[in-house]
Amino acid sequence: MNENQSKAQQQLLLGNVRKEQGMLEAAIQCYQEGLILCPGNAELWFNLASTFLALRRLSEAVEAFQQVLMLRPDIVGAYNNLGGALIELSRLPEAIEVLQQAIALQPNFAEAYSNLGNALLKLHKPLEAAAVLQQAITLKPDFAEAYISLGNALLKLQRPSEAVEVLQQAIAFQPDLFGAYINLGNALQSQGKAEDAIFAYNRAITLKPADPRGYNNRAQAILLSGDLARGFAEYEWRTKVNRYRHFYEGFDSRPRWDGENFAGKRLLVYDEQGFGDTLQFCRYLPLVKARGGIVQFSTKQPLLRLFTNLPGIDELIEQSGAAIAKTQFDLTVPLLSLPHIFGTTLQTIPAGIPYLTVGQHSIAAWRSKMNCSGTNLRVGLSWAGDPANIPGQSRTCGLKAMSPLTGIPGTTFYSLQTGAAAKEANTPPPGMQLIDLTADIADFADTAALIMNLDLVVSVDTAVAHLAGGLGKPVWTLLPSDGEWRWLLARSDTPWYPTMRLFRQSTPGDWNVVMTVVAQELRLLS
Repeated sequence: MNENQSKAQQQLLLGNVRKEQGMLEAAIQCYQEGLILCPGNAELWFNLASTFLALRRLSEAVEAFQQVLMLRPDIVGAYNNLGGALIELSRLPEAIEVLQQAIALQPNFAEAYSNLGNALLKLHKPLEAAAVLQQAITLKPDFAEAYISLGNALLKLQRPSEAVEVLQQAIAFQPDLFGAYINLGNALQSQGKAEDAIFAYNRAITLKPADPRGYNNRAQAILLSGDLARGFAEYEWRTKVNRYRHFYEGFDSRPRWDGENFAGKRLLVYDEQGFGDTLQFCRYLPLVKARGGIVQFSTKQPLLRLFTNLPGIDELIEQSGAAIAKTQFDLTVPLLSLPHIFGTTLQTIPAGIPYLTVGQHSIAAWRSKMNCSGTNLRVGLSWAGDPANIPGQSRTCGLKAMSPLTGIPGTTFYSLQTGAAAKEANTPPPGMQLIDLTADIADFADTAALIMNLDLVVSVDTAVAHLAGGLGKPVWTLLPSDGEWRWLLARSDTPWYPTMRLFRQSTPGDWNVVMTVVAQELRLLS
């Protein structure tokens, strides 16, 4: 060993001592000084990479682990750690590749299987993830973290009972795992067991009282139980959850409005989350306007034309960085905070219907496009949620599942489906008279005008259902078994929309019973 190698080894040992003492930045400095002396030392690179990973300096960790593998492609732990860092950076195809290399080098590497399962989960491949995670557990039967991820996969596969069992097993092995209680709460909530879910979230909050996820999830379970005042108050924690922070970050430069009179000031209310949320909660804007000054509302482009005449809005602003930068305002508030500000309970939901309107000229223009007997029942159909998220997938039934609706005399169906699933209208179930005018739909104002020419809307839980409800049209909403908090428990009606009926799955993933009941009810109307 030459002098540089000897000094590099000293830096390695000193860095390890600093790391054990919790002095991670000092440890990094030691490792880097050692690498100046001996840049080919794989152990220095590995320890440097691991310390970057501990500090959540993920990009630097990735580069350092890659250096390790260039020097020593046989260090299997480097592949696994590199895969974990890549997952957190959402570089999922790369993560899968290096984790598969780890498994090829060491086929009994349970941690690599677990990381691979997590990568597949993030790629919305829960079935493949479940198989890989089960392999991790086979190799390491007390692997609590793998049980947590497997429970998450089973929940996404709409197998909540199995998810509960797996998560309870994780807790039995390691009772202090925050993630186990969070996922257990999610699984229980998806079964409609709101109180049991709250109990699980309480345990998670005890373990990590500063983590907003426990409160945010508990809020939704409380809302599901029907305690809206308490639930909406706690739902304010959503603004602190990392995965949702991007909704709020651009508006933090001004004071938050908390409901006081704001005469003489400009208040910017901005939408958040999905189109359905905006359509549901825009009803609060007239209440905001009643408390004072100028109400500005920022929303996404597809909703702008629909909201042109919405009561309570003085200035309508497209939700884009450029438009917001040009806007002068004194106060801000996110849209879904309004139910809490106004102390909403089940009895005080603003349900003056319709609160959404469409111009008569637009309604007439769409009527002229429709080719339907004047005596026929006109029914709009929407069969898919957003494919980019797992809740959207569980809410999706697909047009084929609506085949029980065929053969009902005197009924003409109209597609209201947009997005990738719209093409299913090209091949409707045999016997279904389905007219597809969606190529002419530019935004929600067009969809609204089409809906105003219909007698009924039958829709999965997506923005179309909220739009029809806000327009005051009869709408039958098809709910998966893991219904959202807004639809409460075991109800066939909803205080949010007086003209809406709810049709719920009794078995996860089974739409056949739902559609059979809908077909029976539809026959009574035709």
